[in-house]
Amino acid sequence: MNADGVFSIGATHAVCQDYVIAGNGAGSCGSRDAGPYVILSDGCSSSPDTDIGARLLVRAMDQIWIGAPNEKLEELHREAARTALGWAELIGVPAEAVDATLLSAHVRGDELIVACSGDGVIVLESRAGVLDVYAISSPSGYPFYPAYVHQPERLAEMIDNRRSIKELKHFRRDSAQAEFALVAVTTSESLTEVFTRNVVDYKYVGVASDGLNSFFRTQPSPHGKRLEPVCLVDVLSQFWSFKNSHGAFVERRVKKFKKDAEARSWDHADDLSLGVIHLGDAHVRQN
Repeated sequence: MNADGVFSIGATHAVCQDYVIAGNGAGSCGSRDAGPYVILSDGCSSSPDTDIGARLLVRAMDQIWIGAPNEKLEELHREAARTALGWAELIGVPAEAVDATLLSAHVRGDELIVACSGDGVIVLESRAGVLDVYAISSPSGYPFYPAYVHQPERLAEMIDNRRSIKELKHFRRDSAQAEFALVAVTTSESLTEVFTRNVVDYKYVGVASDGLNSFFRTQPSPHGKRLEPVCLVDVLSQFWSFKNSHGAFVERRVKKFKKDAEARSWDHADDLSLGVIHLGDAHVRQN
């Protein structure tokens, strides 16, 4: 198994407010059941210093989570936010710096556990080649950041104005030659969406910021150029293919994809972060 991640500034940003880390060891808690993991965060563009806050949030999660039971994932995301807010106060940045999403994926024993607080994209590729994509968004335009649970006034405002509602779109592709189909659209008001799977059934798992939804193409027009959005499934159809899973395999794939995207006149407006775990071939289901 191997984990890797990469983050990249968006075309409309002066500072990258996304951050991701990936690891392959037992982590700081030293659990013998802990396997590879990725953690990422996407800072809010309209809040101050969220490039710092995103890093604090990811590093806080990295300290506390490896080997924890799945039923506590939402609480762990809450605790990571609490820790990051404390660090922000300590170094003198405003609490709003921690206005950021938090996504994580890790292997614990035979379990694959993926979690998303706020907006983002989760990708699961089965060993049979089936690709399941979960796009999590906030129709109100105000993501439910984990820091809000420690800020009662902001949390109450979100709930009172129904801004805590999230939309989950589930897409599926049965093979690399097939088209994506929309499977379901659901809503949720949970802080954290948690997906638990058996590792033996999957080859790859990926988590990404919603920058994956911000791709656009530049097209000629009678008045110069026009910008057209590129839908998420078209982006994934071109991107999601790994020749190998050794070393910095995500970084290599993103570099190649960016060259191909440039040839198509594609770019991403928002910052983009992506973490992927290759789950290996040596797993045996334990009953």
